[in-house]
Amino acid sequence: MSAPRAIAQLVVDSIRITGKAFAAAGRQAMANARHRPEAPDAGPSGPGGGSKSVTQDLGMSLEEAHMILNVKKEESMEKILESYERIFAANGPPPPPKEKEAVGAQAGAQNARQRSKAKGPTHSHYLQSKVYRALERIKAEREGQEAAAEAAPEAAAAEGAAPEGAPEGKKDAEGKQ
Repeated sequence: MSAPRAIAQLVVDSIRITGKAFAAAGRQAMANARHRPEAPDAGPSGPGGGSKSVTQDLGMSLEEAHMILNVKKEESMEKILESYERIFAANGPPPPPKEKEAVGAQAGAQNARQRSKAKGPTHSHYLQSKVYRALERIKAEREGQEAAAEAAPEAAAAEGAAPEGAPEGKKDAEGKQ
């Protein structure tokens, strides 16, 4: 086999292998795009008894929400709100400067420009949004727990009642009434 023919065959084989690899990668990417994994900590269902979990609705797990707000799971709602307000304010825009009356309007504008250049932006709308979503997630979980706690005594009372049609004085094989 001549050298030019061998080189041409090598190029053709390389292109074929690369094409197959790209096609397989494209099929895998499409499969990954269609697949939606189940959330690991599916919380209470949304309003109306839907099957979507709170994690899917808000896009954040409960553990992530606690980490963002820097609180423990068993902390009271007051402590969580304090942490939320502190972190939200820290990531907010600075309050407008309270300037004393400047000698001239241009002097005040130049001072403001110099201060803004020196400090740079000190706020993040993205971080504020994450903090707010974390608070929403924790509130949704707490509301779900309260609803479950209210429903638990009713369910326990219904389970403890004697089955309909059973005589109250007779015991079954297990010794229960």
